[in-house]
Amino acid sequence: MEDSYGREIDYLRLSLTDRCDFRCRYCMPEDGIKKLPQEEILSYEEIVKLVRAATQLGIKKVRLTGGEPLTRKDLPGLVRMINEIEGIKDLSMTTNASRLSEFADELAEAGLDRVNISLDSMDPEIFSEITRGGDLYSVLSGIKAAKNAGLKPVKLNSVIMKGINESEILPLVEFAVREDIALRFIELMPMGEASNGTLEPLPLDAVKRIVAEEWTLEKDSGPEGNGPAEYYRVTRKEEAGTIGFIFPISRTFCENCNRIRVTAQGNIRPCLARDEEYKLRVNEDTTIKELARQLSKVIRKKPYGHRWEEERETAGEMSEIGG
Repeated sequence: MEDSYGREIDYLRLSLTDRCDFRCRYCMPEDGIKKLPQEEILSYEEIVKLVRAATQLGIKKVRLTGGEPLTRKDLPGLVRMINEIEGIKDLSMTTNASRLSEFADELAEAGLDRVNISLDSMDPEIFSEITRGGDLYSVLSGIKAAKNAGLKPVKLNSVIMKGINESEILPLVEFAVREDIALRFIELMPMGEASNGTLEPLPLDAVKRIVAEEWTLEKDSGPEGNGPAEYYRVTRKEEAGTIGFIFPISRTFCENCNRIRVTAQGNIRPCLARDEEYKLRVNEDTTIKELARQLSKVIRKKPYGHRWEEERETAGEMSEIGG
């Protein structure tokens, strides 16, 4: 289905929970958030009904997000149900990977295609500071398990912040090259702590210059996926890998946006960076046809783009919206 600007909307980002076992500084307050009552979070049956309705409008790709999706019980069961829906061509998940070593094989067997993993440091102490207590080695184990399970491609997402993890740029590139994983650096978005000046982004052009001091960069098409990253092949003597840069603010890609989001509570959010949300009315009596009608109505209301370049903040935490 096309929105009012002629963009084909074929990608649904679906938050399963607002809960997470990390407290990443750019994603969640130190004290956490007020958790949604369990009865207000979409059930697996409601989620499956929603995805079925979305496929009737042309949705072909689904990404499971959170919070941390792996905090939901029996996630492989949900993956299996979504994978069986006719029309879904790509099923992926964004995760912090802290629990992925336990579930990677089950998720792959259930039909999950690939994962994006947040990793902002290769130093255990810096990693713990950014995540407020997270264990780097559990994440590294999760990355290894994802590769061994055949989830492909595995992609790493890194946010570089001034005075916090600038020193980690080259170690992250070296790790990604060594593990043959695509690494993407993402601009810090003005949400949560980043909206009040507590966190300051390191511009991606500066990140690229630091990488170029050690590696040769050549434009590249990058791995398969749905994202707007600007990819490069990086080489150094006999070493080679792939890195990308995602510029949601300084080089907006709104003209090609193909996605909508649904929060764990069942609110449709047509743009991550805008505050507009529309309550999805879904229960055991809601028909697929009625759900498709609701989704269609919101897709037609999808705004052209965000207003971050005008320094307008976005209400809510990333963990509440679904990254």
